[in-house]
Amino acid sequence: MRLLAVLIFLVTAVYSLAQVDPSLLFSQNYPVPEWVKPGLVVVYQHEGGTQSGASAASGSGFRIDIVTDVEKNTVYGIEFIVLFSPSTYQITFQPFKVMPLIVFIHPNAVQDLLNRADMLAQQGIVVRGGRVSENSIWLGIAYNVSSTDIWISNDGFVQRLQYLVRQQEGSAVVQSQYMKHFYIEWQNIKEFPPVARESHTYNIYTSLYGFTTLGGSASYRLSNVQGRVARYSIFQSASGMSAPTEGIGVPSFGPFYMHPSLLKKDVIIEIPEIGLVWQNEQGMYGIDTVVYFNGQECFRASFDERGLITGVQYLYAGMIFSTELIE
Repeated sequence: MRLLAVLIFLVTAVYSLAQVDPSLLFSQNYPVPEWVKPGLVVVYQHEGGTQSGASAASGSGFRIDIVTDVEKNTVYGIEFIVLFSPSTYQITFQPFKVMPLIVFIHPNAVQDLLNRADMLAQQGIVVRGGRVSENSIWLGIAYNVSSTDIWISNDGFVQRLQYLVRQQEGSAVVQSQYMKHFYIEWQNIKEFPPVARESHTYNIYTSLYGFTTLGGSASYRLSNVQGRVARYSIFQSASGMSAPTEGIGVPSFGPFYMHPSLLKKDVIIEIPEIGLVWQNEQGMYGIDTVVYFNGQECFRASFDERGLITGVQYLYAGMIFSTELIE
């Protein structure tokens, strides 16, 4: 069970790439092309495996990235991941998260990194790369016990990503392979909803075999807003311990809100090839946004009329995780 939990963490934590400064991947020195715009949806096949001694586990599914904003030559958007176990067919859903998306890396930024390889090596960061085919450029970043390899096209489109971590007790690898991309209608929302500037706290529960347990809490507080990007301090506590982290929000979506105009849409995304639908439904006390995978509900979030999340429920490796607004 511990091995499976480690795998799920790794497969759903691709954004921790190589444990290095994100600026290595998200250079602000080069313009983002016009085709990388709000409404671009990129679907990747997403899988991983981990091994520790004689034990091993694996999982596969899909990573969906939705571009919502381009700010200071950096692509921001919503990412979520849905996985299923090949042995138990249980669904694991990583809830929506706003972040700099790894769908586009400017080829010149890759060359800049390669030019700095000697300097970065002095910091313990090994950078390698170059052209591997007529339309493919490879970038490899290794740091400490982990490494990240990314393949991009000549126009910077991320085709494949691999994350590997090696430790004494075992190793794990996560891969994302481009599947398809398309565009949806995405409103050009310029202003943050008022609720985005508030502070809120949620209780977190886990349910297994019909038993529900309070697992901790999470509090969100706005730190600053720069252009179309808001940054939040998140304080999570469990078993008497607390761990501060950071979250990102954009005008349309954030850690605890969704712009009311988006809640008026019936279907936000439909991907028939993988059996996934993200849509809004009438809930018990307001509007619910719901994700179905192969006909099974795997995520549901309830909102009030201002776009504030009042509760969330989602599937995670045979368990049900839920959050409830308490203040």
